[in-house]
Amino acid sequence: MANWRARAIFHFILPCSDVDRSTAFYGHFGFVVKKDNRDVVWPDYVGSNFNMMPGAQGRAVQLVLPDGPDIQTRIDLIEWIRPRWRNENDGKPLEERIPRVMALLTHNIRAAYEDLVARGLKPTQPLRDPDPVIGVQGVVCFTDPDGHIVELIEYFPGQLGSRTDQLPTRS
Repeated sequence: MANWRARAIFHFILPCSDVDRSTAFYGHFGFVVKKDNRDVVWPDYVGSNFNMMPGAQGRAVQLVLPDGPDIQTRIDLIEWIRPRWRNENDGKPLEERIPRVMALLTHNIRAAYEDLVARGLKPTQPLRDPDPVIGVQGVVCFTDPDGHIVELIEYFPGQLGSRTDQLPTRS
């Protein structure tokens, strides 16, 4: 048996076309900048590590929720400047798009929905009513400036995750 283990998801990279604009968008959901790497020149091996060209460069910020624990998953927004990132969904019809989705476990989904809409954010669909079969108190999604989806979801008390046992299956 190996004598190592992964401890936690530390961060995930979310590409963006304008890191300042995306940072402002995620601020609506309560995220704050934990580490600002917008002006850092990365060593050549960073690109190689990511299976990119050596010397790849990006403007980046790491975002966290301010009330979270010291070790929490960070969003690493990166505006790739060398090479330039191109969103593979741009110009595709809806039936060909594959979204990147980040789900935020939310307290008081109705208040969150009303607040975000009042700030001018547009949901992909209106807030869904409670669904006792799945166990969801409410769910709503918003599209970030690059088409990534932020899903806010609230479950009924005592439940974490959607109940899917009653749903049909593909056979």
